[in-house]
Amino acid sequence: MYKILAVSLILLITACGPKAIKPNKPAWINNPEQGTVGFSSTHIRGRYYQEELAILRARERLAARYGVEISSVQTTRERVVNEKAYITSKRQINQSIKKQTVKAHIREIWHDTSRDEIWVWVYPIN
Repeated sequence: MYKILAVSLILLITACGPKAIKPNKPAWINNPEQGTVGFSSTHIRGRYYQEELAILRARERLAARYGVEISSVQTTRERVVNEKAYITSKRQINQSIKKQTVKAHIREIWHDTSRDEIWVWVYPIN
């Protein structure tokens, strides 16, 4: 009798425990209105570079919408010696502008800590 009561009590306590809360994505990620959204997952150089990459991607999308053509090529080389990884990265960016200036500002940044993803909402300035 006491065993059944103890097991029932343990099950009741664990059932009422805290559940993993899934972060709610902001609505602007799927509907950025006149702006654009950039995204970046974990970056090897840390949070600052992760945020900068997300901003760059959002600006590239916004510029493409307003007639600025941006192409970028990134080359990453990884070498492993004695269980140590050496990574080098080179990026080349080319722009073709059709006499149009595109100005933008960051409206909002959201960091999904559970997945370590950064989302950036960039909005054009007239």
